[in-house]
Amino acid sequence: MAVASGHIWKTRNAGTTWEPVFDNYGSYSIGCLGMDPENTNVVWAGSGENNHQRALGYGDGVYKTTDGGKSWKNMGLKESRQIGMIAIDPRNTNVVYVAAEGSVWGPGGDRGLFKTTDGGKTWNKVLNISENTGVNNVILDPRNPSVLYATSEQRRRHDFTKIGGGPESGIWKSTDAGATWEKLASGLPFRRCGRNRDCHFSGQS
Repeated sequence: MAVASGHIWKTRNAGTTWEPVFDNYGSYSIGCLGMDPENTNVVWAGSGENNHQRALGYGDGVYKTTDGGKSWKNMGLKESRQIGMIAIDPRNTNVVYVAAEGSVWGPGGDRGLFKTTDGGKTWNKVLNISENTGVNNVILDPRNPSVLYATSEQRRRHDFTKIGGGPESGIWKSTDAGATWEKLASGLPFRRCGRNRDCHFSGQS
């Protein structure tokens, strides 16, 4: 279990008790987890709180364990600050997508949707919107994992306020595993949108 205010926790008895498994690493704040569908000992962790309100915890990239949480390795994207979602391709679990939001206080950094095809050794930014706008969610179509949906949010924190829902926020779709993207706008009732991490597929799997 990922906790924004306190590390990663693991249960061995269906939730009766929990133990911390991420105490000795760079970030206390964890935004999301992704488990390898072929090997449950392999888990990815996106550091940095993805609830960016008046107070938030920063991260230092994406981590990976191959031994069920006994040890973790930082796999890069150290300037992502907040990671909102990790998606693993079930056809090839070395292919992983990371939705990186970037710093809420300023532009730049590791911001956008990143993809690795070699288990995290190298990363390629496959969706780049701008230096001010990151990606906070990504999901794969379970019927065809080459079809991806991602959401972006243009936001900025200042000393006494947060500005969210800028014009670069939106919903994006790729049908070629992230090589190209289309911003979805037809039929949606908004000109600007904010943040909602609930994304679901309906229909037969």
